[in-house]
Amino acid sequence: MRTFLIALTSLACGLQSICSGAVYNLKIVTDASPDYSDMESMVRSITSKWETTEQKCWAMFYWNHIARRQTAPMILHGMALTDPIRQFNDYGYTMCSTISGINCAIWDAMGLKAKYWDISNHTVPEVEYEGRWHMYDNSLSALYTLCDGKTLAGVEDIGKSGACAASGGKKEAGHIAKYHCLMGTSAGGFLSGADTIRGLDEEYRCFNPNGLKYRSYFYDWDRGHRYILNMRDSETYTRHYHSLGKSREYYVPNGGKDPEGANTRYQIRGNGVRVFKPVLQKDAFQRTAYSSSNISALSDGGVAPEQAGKSGEIIFKVEGANVITALNINGKLFRETARDSARIWISPVNGLSWKEVWHSDQAGEQPIDVRLIDEVNGSYEVLVKIALLASTKPAAAELRDISFETTTMLNSKTQPKLALGRNTIYVGAGEQTESIVLWPDLQGDKYKQYVVEERNIKSAAKHPGYKGVMNAIKGKEPGYIVFKIDAPNDITHLNYGGRLYNRAPRSHIDFLHSFDGGKSWKQSYSLTNTAQPWDVIHYETVDKIPAGTRSILCKYQLEGPVAGSDACSLYAVRMEANYQPGGEDGRSSPDFKPFSVTFNWSEREADYSLIPRSHTEQITKLPYRYTINVGGADHPIVNWLRVTTLKANALLGYSDGKDAGGEKFVSKWVSYGNNIARGKPYVVSVPSDTQWGAGDPEEKKLTDGIVGPPYPGGTAPASSLLWNKGQHPEITVDLGKAQTCGAFRIQLGAGWPWWDALKGQFKDKVEVLTSDDGRNFNSHGFFNLNLRWKDLPANHIWPDEEVIAAHNFQLVPTQPVQARYVRYKITPERALTVSEVEVLDSIRYEPFDLRIALPDERMALR
Repeated sequence: MRTFLIALTSLACGLQSICSGAVYNLKIVTDASPDYSDMESMVRSITSKWETTEQKCWAMFYWNHIARRQTAPMILHGMALTDPIRQFNDYGYTMCSTISGINCAIWDAMGLKAKYWDISNHTVPEVEYEGRWHMYDNSLSALYTLCDGKTLAGVEDIGKSGACAASGGKKEAGHIAKYHCLMGTSAGGFLSGADTIRGLDEEYRCFNPNGLKYRSYFYDWDRGHRYILNMRDSETYTRHYHSLGKSREYYVPNGGKDPEGANTRYQIRGNGVRVFKPVLQKDAFQRTAYSSSNISALSDGGVAPEQAGKSGEIIFKVEGANVITALNINGKLFRETARDSARIWISPVNGLSWKEVWHSDQAGEQPIDVRLIDEVNGSYEVLVKIALLASTKPAAAELRDISFETTTMLNSKTQPKLALGRNTIYVGAGEQTESIVLWPDLQGDKYKQYVVEERNIKSAAKHPGYKGVMNAIKGKEPGYIVFKIDAPNDITHLNYGGRLYNRAPRSHIDFLHSFDGGKSWKQSYSLTNTAQPWDVIHYETVDKIPAGTRSILCKYQLEGPVAGSDACSLYAVRMEANYQPGGEDGRSSPDFKPFSVTFNWSEREADYSLIPRSHTEQITKLPYRYTINVGGADHPIVNWLRVTTLKANALLGYSDGKDAGGEKFVSKWVSYGNNIARGKPYVVSVPSDTQWGAGDPEEKKLTDGIVGPPYPGGTAPASSLLWNKGQHPEITVDLGKAQTCGAFRIQLGAGWPWWDALKGQFKDKVEVLTSDDGRNFNSHGFFNLNLRWKDLPANHIWPDEEVIAAHNFQLVPTQPVQARYVRYKITPERALTVSEVEVLDSIRYEPFDLRIALPDERMALR
């Protein structure tokens, strides 16, 4: 079922009014990676420059491979997180069912039909285009074709019996899985981009026709989240593309534990640090405060109650953009006597309830040092209220200074990237409104802190996952919950909806809203369809809001002849209200204040050393485009990205004053010719050792056409021959007659130690020589066993670990070589394994642009 999410903040190419020193719905993106601000932006940036649906789906598959890792899925609100934007911005922890649901959500947003399949010990999705269904496995990073080598196969194609030239005409079960995997090391080999060693015969067993279960009622999807980055005056946000620590303040727990702990090798988690220091001066504090009452500024700085004997309150809004993990509040408060008071309260539920976290316990000036984790962890916005009560005179209770340091958690794989060469950076903003988001956990009674009214409603203590968690208690009468959103200024838009389950005949789920405190209600949507799938995502956007509205009620109403989670229920809900910025009085300034953006990266040099560099740009208008040129020998390691509204003290431009120049990096697509060494006899000068199951008793392993796995160790040596340091084996292959050799390949791995070719760690050597007569050999040089990210073709899907410790290395002579005999002269520097040697009649590289579209690029969306 096609559902629609109306984007709240379409890109504004020109800003008419920006609050002084503040910018809302800010986005900073590059042409080296997608725009993950919201679903519409992501789909547009990844797919809009591609012509066909197949190309668009391949591009999405490519970037989804990078954006997540196969590991214990992130569980939020009792369900595996399948909202693409929330997952890709903040987490990145997915299992097969998780990424299948994510893909279903994305394809639906692209206007395509999707299917969700449980197969034997695995889950995969399908998408329909060009008259048939196609399977995209982003969990194990695998695509399969039909025997034509072009058409992507569907779920039911992959495991069934078949035959073609690839199997020598032999019909066998799982033909497509075994012989037509685009991400296989070879026919009958291993997956090249998975999380561990996974053989294609194992994949056949997953797709066994007897174990296929199409979940026609379920998509396991979600969506609705968007990335909201609002930068106020005197605020700095630094996103670090690596973890800042392992302690509790740096992560949102998954089952009570650090989600990174399940697979530390992936290094998914990064952390952000956001510092906000409100200006407590006359004519300024109103703009940096969320709201205030009975508060005025003091002449020498700070604020105090306007009237003594009456509580004065000032509220600040702390925002994460990425998910908040911890909050530190620092500052200075003063109370003159014990009769005066100063207290700090927080609310992660937009002021619907408050918790005191600090109070002054002595007279005089007292420092504030409040460190919060559990109270704010998992939130995106937190209100902080300072309550001051002066008994005799206003200056007897003062807030003299305050600052907020917010720690966030982010997905390091999806942050704005830089590539080698020229990078175009886009800085822009959407509608200039602030936002309030309610995203309640509906399990048990956790939702109650968000609700102002409920009737005939119950919620399960634990989410069942495949149906809703909240439902009516009794049938034949309405059950509903009402949420309240209060804003400090006029509300301009409302977007609300969620994920719905409606199955019982004559049941319906209604969305209603009220602008007058519940005196009158307007229905914006009703789900009456009870046909499968019982897994519907729907959002409504309300733009016609009466002037002066600062409070909205949102009602979700369920009604049907019977009640139950399997009859009519809610999986999840989300509400977002946008309101005019400018502090409590709604004032805003048309003056735009420049702010700065800094990228910091480490350039990879020819010797694999790293040189840190940075670039700072002052943003003088919006939208704004500029260029960063990255030097070195490979794509850089981006360390952090900072945006600050503070006056730039750093040197603008490059930190070392040097512009490396260069052109925009364009990847390559590789096409391999025929392996003319397959099945050919060979001679090995030094017999293989038999450590870890290695060996070649039949003397066929090196040319059997089966290339070993992309991981060393484990079962990998059993696919290989093995030699140790000090041995000098030579492998000589007889091609039977002189043939054209366009490229030579050798698959190397290791027993131990394991080295990473991408870090220049390989010390082994392999030389290639050829001969016409088997006696006189000419050298064609040595394999380059130390690789660069920039040289990996776009159609080579690397392992989840981002380490190349076992690989089918290649040597391409400047001109094709005529030869009958090919010799591989090997010098191991450890326990080195070789699973296959290949001689290709040709190899072809073609430029391949990944075609990322920046937000201001005009094009027709196909």
